Amino acid sequence: MEHIIKSSIIKEHGNTIYTEKEGHEGVSIVAEWLRRDMEGVFGCSPQTMGITAENLGDIVAGSFPILCISADKGNIARILSDTGVIDIDPILGKRECYIFTVADLNSVPVLIIAGSDKRGTIYGMLHLSELSGVSPFTDWLDIKPLRRDALILNEDHTYISKEPSVRYRGFFINDEWPAFGNWCNKRFGGFNAECYEHVFELLLRLKGNYMWPAMWSSIFPDDGPGMASAELADKLGVVMGMSHHEPCLRQGEEYKYVRGPESVYGDAWDFRKNKEGITRFWEDGLKRGGSLENVITVGMRGEFDSTVLGKEATLGDNIELLRDVLKTQNELIRKYVNEDLDRVPRLLALYKEVEAFYYGDDTYRGLKDDPELEGVTLMLCDDNFGNLRTLPLKSERDHKGGYGMYYHMDYHGWPVSYEWVNSSSLPKIWEQMTQCYEFGVKELWIVNVGDIFTNEYPLSFFMALAYDYEKWGASVPDAPSAYTEEFVRTQFPTSTDDDRRIIEELLAGYTRIAANRRPEAMNDRVYSPLWYGETDELLTKCDRYMDLTKKLYDRLSVMEDDHAAYTFYELVYYPLMADLNIQKLWLYTGLNHVYAGICAADEAHGYADRVRECLEFDRKLTDSLHTVHDGMWYGMGMSEHIGFKYWNEEECSYPVLHEVMRPVKPRIVTMIPGTDRYSAGGVWTSTDLVLDSFLRPDAETGRIALYSVGEGIAEYEITGDTDVFDLSDDDIRGNLKCGEHRDIVLRLKEDRRGVTQADSDNIQSCGGLSADHTVYELRIKAMSGTLPTETTVKIPVRIRPYEDIPSGTYIWCGTDSVALSSEHYDVITDEECAPMGYISIEAGGYCLKGTDGAGEFMEIRDYGKTVSGMKAFPVTETYTPGLDAPYLNYNLYMEDEGEYTIDVYVTPANPVYKDNLLRYGIKLIRSDRKAANDSRIRLIDTVSDSYAVGDDNDEWKKGVLDNIHISTSDHILCRGLNTVRIYACDPGFVLQKLVVYKKGRRPAASYLGPAPTYRIDKEHE
Repeated sequence: MEHIIKSSIIKEHGNTIYTEKEGHEGVSIVAEWLRRDMEGVFGCSPQTMGITAENLGDIVAGSFPILCISADKGNIARILSDTGVIDIDPILGKRECYIFTVADLNSVPVLIIAGSDKRGTIYGMLHLSELSGVSPFTDWLDIKPLRRDALILNEDHTYISKEPSVRYRGFFINDEWPAFGNWCNKRFGGFNAECYEHVFELLLRLKGNYMWPAMWSSIFPDDGPGMASAELADKLGVVMGMSHHEPCLRQGEEYKYVRGPESVYGDAWDFRKNKEGITRFWEDGLKRGGSLENVITVGMRGEFDSTVLGKEATLGDNIELLRDVLKTQNELIRKYVNEDLDRVPRLLALYKEVEAFYYGDDTYRGLKDDPELEGVTLMLCDDNFGNLRTLPLKSERDHKGGYGMYYHMDYHGWPVSYEWVNSSSLPKIWEQMTQCYEFGVKELWIVNVGDIFTNEYPLSFFMALAYDYEKWGASVPDAPSAYTEEFVRTQFPTSTDDDRRIIEELLAGYTRIAANRRPEAMNDRVYSPLWYGETDELLTKCDRYMDLTKKLYDRLSVMEDDHAAYTFYELVYYPLMADLNIQKLWLYTGLNHVYAGICAADEAHGYADRVRECLEFDRKLTDSLHTVHDGMWYGMGMSEHIGFKYWNEEECSYPVLHEVMRPVKPRIVTMIPGTDRYSAGGVWTSTDLVLDSFLRPDAETGRIALYSVGEGIAEYEITGDTDVFDLSDDDIRGNLKCGEHRDIVLRLKEDRRGVTQADSDNIQSCGGLSADHTVYELRIKAMSGTLPTETTVKIPVRIRPYEDIPSGTYIWCGTDSVALSSEHYDVITDEECAPMGYISIEAGGYCLKGTDGAGEFMEIRDYGKTVSGMKAFPVTETYTPGLDAPYLNYNLYMEDEGEYTIDVYVTPANPVYKDNLLRYGIKLIRSDRKAANDSRIRLIDTVSDSYAVGDDNDEWKKGVLDNIHISTSDHILCRGLNTVRIYACDPGFVLQKLVVYKKGRRPAASYLGPAPTYRIDKEHE
């Protein structure tokens, strides 16, 4: 049996949305949203009407009515169940569930949406909107639904929803000046109920039920005007709270307006000196809003979200103060809200220093197990940068009141604020919040989304994960990409499959770059301008994403339905272009400085011009945001985002650009791309260069770059083993005008497998050359003014294939294994580096995945700074390496025996337990079976003994800004095959990369780490 909602029925018969008159007022409000949705879909507006049990017979055939009722209020749901029209038993007594079904009522087909409670009914009504193709952002972002003639409902659409996975799910508007505040004032005249109705609608459409309002310079219970905002929230079923430091329903801003020498609230935010005044302040907050549905924050911090007693107080002083505070607050809640505290949702945020007060130490007993916290939700927190802090032990997870999590997609504070455009990636959110849930943190999730705008994409994923963990949780490692596909399909229904795939790539791509280094924390010293080509590679990605974005936006803009272009602008174009433009600005600045350093004026000045273009484009983007769609988003582009030094914008500094004064004489500088190695070939300063590209057996080309850095025309000639390479006459000799540069691309004339040592005339000078290699030389001769210059470039070539080596093995291709007749490369200091003296392995490049127990490593795609991450599941387990731990094997083939260092790159996680341990196990398996002492399992901690989350801990600050922790260990590796085995140990460990190098010869510093080295893949050889 099928029933059809279609435009002709609406036009001809006046399709009606019925809500129960004795039911929830909020359901009637949402019926207007549903009416608006259907008008947008079908082009005409249904009616909304109240109904009682007595006049159910007024529902007439032909209009296919929609009946929205709740089992917990009114009596229609019970009557329909008793008469067999529907069965409401599956939802009775459950949280926020609904039945969605077509039934016959007095021989009239009716769509019945019956909720277990107010929110259940509302979610069921919005489910109809979703089935009709309405985006959850239809109101917030003004996304228009796709017009359709009909919506066919049949028994396949009968649906009984599940209880949401997390009880309280929502977001926090924070750091709202200058962006959200100016937007509110411009559009609504302030932080009032007219503004918050749009926010509440967004929350409910995302299946959330809980929120913290803006709190920097607004007072939610007063600005409605009065209680209008709070009362609207209560009608709609939005559970309100105040932030982690705003107890008893009073906002932090309120006290400064009511304090004073003559005030009944006193004139000091000091519970010891002004207990009576502060108590009355809280009392009046509970009187004002305690009858509404809230989660009441308890505890106390200092004014402006600071420490409550200051640095001079002891841990014991703080703990005793909070004991007194909690006792007082519970007494007030009993008196003014409910005598039964178990019926009052309350939370204590273990935020920053409060965590220490909860646990105490060997001297002072903390608040843990204090009777005043019985039934209080303990809200745990991340470190403000998306990395979870302490999680409950298994023995603690049955705490009455449960646990919550305060997570961040925006933060104003040390070491660098980020509050401009979205810089959160879905794989990181998934990895952290699935761990959160698996540790039993299921009572409350709230995320700081700053101004909301541009955070819609990660916010919607966060809310979906909280609502339906079974669909998106730990059992679905590809959830981020699957969700992105669903998100794009919902927001861009008119787009082609190809365009949707592009949008998916753009969303995942730009957020990955932004999360690697948030735009506010970018500067010219982050990415290496030259080493491993990481700047060039990132610029290529940025240009690709920006080019795709512009082309798609332009194409959408000329379509008949140009509203698709506006949707694309909001969700993709603006955040992507804004973020990547700032990334490019700083990358260009770094290149300007590098090329200025070698007097390559044209390159340096060219990059300076690009920096200026980026600055101009940044301003144009802000202007466009503030004017697009009749200025809908005016104010949202005002946050500072360039050149933060610390957390506050007052010290932000824009790029400093270098201008080059050219030498008056002709001069050629030779450089090896992908390194910072260069030489001008002077008699006293010349340095032999090494082009090591051909040490990789799969390398087909290598490059040498020549730069004319002086005035006049510089002539050059290349001599040496020119006959080995496929070089043109123009490559071998030529001239460069002032400012010109030339890339010399080298290709071997012959298949390298046919080359032997005897084929090279210069090998005798190389001394001790491995039989597997030969070394060629090219000499770049030029004139610097009246003086001749000569730079030698040594080019080691691997001439024999690797045989009898297992597939999946990484090969040492370093110049350390090749004898070079250059003193510079005979002795390399700790401050220098071998050009190719390392093996670099991405975490997913293991050759074997195994376990000694039930755990297993799983790959998280698109996670972290490079390719992916490997994490052990179940995530709650602490494993013992060698006994029950999962492990990963990585094969290495070394040219020389010796002492090597292994750097292990991991996510900047924090230890989940108070023991401050976050370890992994490492074991070396040598093919020669020697060095037994190095075959034992060693436990390596990824954080130091002094590590702590906090503004004064440099290790933590570096980790969250660089988005990585790197730990090291030294090992004896043999010549030939070696296996590095990495074991999981403590929860939270996510492996991203391994880098192996000779002890004391660390590869050149770079932000992403050395590029991956050669790996034997026999299937593709």
